[in-house]
Amino acid sequence: MPILNSDLRKEFLTYLNQPESCELFYMYMKSEQLEYVLEFYLACDGLKNLINDKKTQSSIITLIYKYYLSNRKSLSSSKIFSLPDYLLSSIKQRLIKHEYHVRFYEQAQEYVLKYMLQMCYPKFFIEQQNLPQTKRQALTTSTFSPMYKRLRSFTFL
Repeated sequence: MPILNSDLRKEFLTYLNQPESCELFYMYMKSEQLEYVLEFYLACDGLKNLINDKKTQSSIITLIYKYYLSNRKSLSSSKIFSLPDYLLSSIKQRLIKHEYHVRFYEQAQEYVLKYMLQMCYPKFFIEQQNLPQTKRQALTTSTFSPMYKRLRSFTFL
């Protein structure tokens, strides 16, 4: 029986919620020069988990915009992957109007998730299946704190 898109989505999201797995996927994305895609996704996910503190929300929304989306930043100008103009324009308009809320980047995050699901995760999965067991174990044994935790904690504030 073929894997349904919803099954693949659940599998991928479960995978990202495990720090060691997320770090492994991050290393893959970095090797493909796409780490900013995963970082943006996780930053948006962290934003959704914030309490209803409007000041903190607006600060994080602004930081995410400055780091990933403003002029000549990765998600607005990369030749490998960038968000479409209609999403960038919509985000910019909401920033101008100060429409800050925890789901501010929801459409952009969903777009990024679909990209990772369709283009990145399948390649990553195949690559992982083709790795010899010893190399796979070496890659999953982390000697430093998982990158996943660093991105989820918004330590850049």
